[in-house]
Amino acid sequence: MMNIDCVILLASADVCGLYSNQKLDNTDRKRLHQHPELEQRTDWQSSRFLKQQLADPYSIYSLTHKKGHAGLIATSTTQDAIGIDIEYAQKRNFLELAQLFCTENEQAWLVQQADLSTAFYQLWTLKEAFIKVSRGQLADMHRWCLVPQGYNAIHIPAHNPPVKAYSCVIDKNWHISVIYPSSFSISPQCCTSVFGHWQNCQFNWHQWPINPDV
Repeated sequence: MMNIDCVILLASADVCGLYSNQKLDNTDRKRLHQHPELEQRTDWQSSRFLKQQLADPYSIYSLTHKKGHAGLIATSTTQDAIGIDIEYAQKRNFLELAQLFCTENEQAWLVQQADLSTAFYQLWTLKEAFIKVSRGQLADMHRWCLVPQGYNAIHIPAHNPPVKAYSCVIDKNWHISVIYPSSFSISPQCCTSVFGHWQNCQFNWHQWPINPDV
């Protein structure tokens, strides 16, 4: 793996059989020793499989998993935080849930969307990725307003250092968002590697615009 700004690794649940407990790093080995039941979970197997694909320089990473599927973004060039989140689209009361983590402007924007499910998961995954960038908690969801007052579309808020944000959809139902420093020169389309049956799926990263008022 060549040394570039960052790498993004995505895996469907069928990579679980490729996981090896012999390749765990010291942190995961200690965690597994304390909680041996983790090894039976597909989330653990797929996410640790992705970690095991990283070359040595990529020691800074953000990890996400859902229903045995996993995603990872890693960098070797900066101490700045990076973030990734993955969610599986399912039927929910989106507008009711939005009251728990969206600003009033975001809620008003959601009501207007023809594809409410996609809009909801775009907001959710982007906010989760921002939480990881800022090393925050789920309670910080309201902190990140992605539909600014006076605008009717998602715009990425100011951050120090400045960041870029992207989202994609895989296999129709899987929503993924990544956030990394604007100083990174490579696009996610050029640094993403996919494992498992997701290799047969088409996907394209969409870059979100920056809030023009900041």
